[in-house]
Amino acid sequence: MASIQNPQSATTVYLDQPPSCLEFCPEAPDYFIVGTYLLSEIKAEDGEIQQRKTGSLQLWKLDPVSKALSQIQKIAVPYAVFDLHFHPTQKNIFAIASSVGSVALFQLSIDSTGDASTTDPNMTELWTKQVHEDSSIPALFLAWAPQNWFPRSPADGFAVTFSDSRTAVFGTQGDLRKEESVVEWGTYEAKQMIEVWFVALASMAGSSPAAGQKPIESPFMFTGNDFGSLHTRRFDNTAELDDPDESISPMLLEHDDRARHHTAGVTAILPLPVPLVDDAPILLTGSYDEGLRVYHASRRGEVLAEESLEGGVWRLQLLDTTKITDSEDCFLVLASCMHAGTRVVRVKCKQQDGSSEWEIEVLAKFTEHESMNYASGVWNGAKASEKADQSSELLVVSSSFYDRRLCVWIATV
Repeated sequence: MASIQNPQSATTVYLDQPPSCLEFCPEAPDYFIVGTYLLSEIKAEDGEIQQRKTGSLQLWKLDPVSKALSQIQKIAVPYAVFDLHFHPTQKNIFAIASSVGSVALFQLSIDSTGDASTTDPNMTELWTKQVHEDSSIPALFLAWAPQNWFPRSPADGFAVTFSDSRTAVFGTQGDLRKEESVVEWGTYEAKQMIEVWFVALASMAGSSPAAGQKPIESPFMFTGNDFGSLHTRRFDNTAELDDPDESISPMLLEHDDRARHHTAGVTAILPLPVPLVDDAPILLTGSYDEGLRVYHASRRGEVLAEESLEGGVWRLQLLDTTKITDSEDCFLVLASCMHAGTRVVRVKCKQQDGSSEWEIEVLAKFTEHESMNYASGVWNGAKASEKADQSSELLVVSSSFYDRRLCVWIATV
């Protein structure tokens, strides 16, 4: 096992507001969006101190050669930005979740060739929708539905979680860019009032029904809450929908692990692209308790491997999947670890004698951040031919909240 890298920053800049989320644009890989969250205190006429949350969306450009960062555009918004994700197929569209229970959709203008090298992109708001009736309840996380997650094509949509324990699914059969076509299709309430920090939607393959046939994929929804519980819902896309207005398949199963395996809030869930094991998915989970876990999401749950990342594991991003042999798979993951900085992690699975052995290895630690690392991203502009060798470099942008810092650094994998 190689020694753990401790990279140093090539570039550091300081923002005007604390960064809460960050994501690179798939269509223009030199550009990324940062969402911010500024908490201000205002003294009212009666002398009481009132808190106000505002934020911004900031478009930044990374020069992959010089490692320089430059701000291209900033849009101030009257709320804090809690989460931000680009659409999986309409890759110049992104949505944000806000502190006032709303979701906003934005478009990044890119020229017809998809090349932003001559003209910088520009962010434009398409719509803002109140997705919770109470604007004092923040929307904490947003997840786009993968293709074929909904039973009726060409449905599109997202799930969003809230601080009052609710998870809601919104979708459309029409044009996502038109706010009026996006409606609530399903609401899932928890039994206790608690923050639902994370939701993941996935279509996961089971065993083939017969030799030579394509595996049947089932839609799943995974949520993690502040109690440390991981909740699994599986839907049946093979079922007939009796109601023409019904847009989500009936639930096949639902279970909660009752915080048996996480000793603090579940803050990140990454479904791994492997077949179901004993008809249950394999996930990577992150928690406030600083653990990264390979987790078998069966009814009672089972931890297959575990590693402390030395800080609360707030976000996980799958960077690469490699099949080393017919019996061995490798997953490269970027982890944002709150007070501990950023980690690059390799997760391996080896099939042997009908069972699986999982291993977690930390490849790199970036520890220059002096406060909470809530968001990180990897530049993905290199062509496949440039990544063909066994050893390659990751160009990473990571952030920290209270010191308002963006850092650029390199790890070898």
